[in-house]
Amino acid sequence: MNRKVTVTYDLPEEICLVLEQRAAAEGRRWEEVVAEHVARCRPSHRQLVPEEIERLAMAFERHFGEFHSGDPNFSNNERVEADQAEHYGRRTQRDGRS
Repeated sequence: MNRKVTVTYDLPEEICLVLEQRAAAEGRRWEEVVAEHVARCRPSHRQLVPEEIERLAMAFERHFGEFHSGDPNFSNNERVEADQAEHYGRRTQRDGRS
């Protein structure tokens, strides 16, 4: 048994034309070809089992603290923001952007 579902996607015109041509060439309904295309292109959202979550978390956490800039003030947000303001301010003046 099939269930009728209405979903709206904004597809680029080029893709619509290709899907229309495929549907005509295969003698199938355009909606069916679009549904297959969307299903194929949609990323899978498989649920992870707890063991996978733990393994991925451990792999991620293994990298905590790996980066050492050599600058004790590297993560000083006020200094970082001041550096960015100086950099972008200079570029804005030079490029004439505001």
